[in-house]
Amino acid sequence: MRYFGTRRIAAAIRHDLALAEYLAQRLAEAADFELLAPVELSICCFRYVPAHLREKLTRTTAKKKRSVEAEIDQLNTRLMLAVQRGGSAYLSSATINGKFALRACITNFRTTRANIDETLEVVREAASELS
Repeated sequence: MRYFGTRRIAAAIRHDLALAEYLAQRLAEAADFELLAPVELSICCFRYVPAHLREKLTRTTAKKKRSVEAEIDQLNTRLMLAVQRGGSAYLSSATINGKFALRACITNFRTTRANIDETLEVVREAASELS
């Protein structure tokens, strides 16, 4: 606290919060991602849902929906592991309302909007490689 001062620490926190909000905005604009929880602090929980699985969700019975949700959970688990192994970005996981979520926690003062955009592309590339 003495070294950085409260103003610099507060500015860094505001920066991280703004980037998490930016990520949420990018997710809301994307057809292949779904925000799973409101953005609080600098944490953003979301999942990748490709068009064919999104369509399955909308055109199936409640009983079969569980199976599609499980398929989406498995895909996102594999995506998280692929992204972690790739080393370009790091996502952890959480469970939100019974759904597996990719969890981005922005805490590095060097993180930029370009890094956020790159992370989403890394997830998409990993999904492409998995299919």
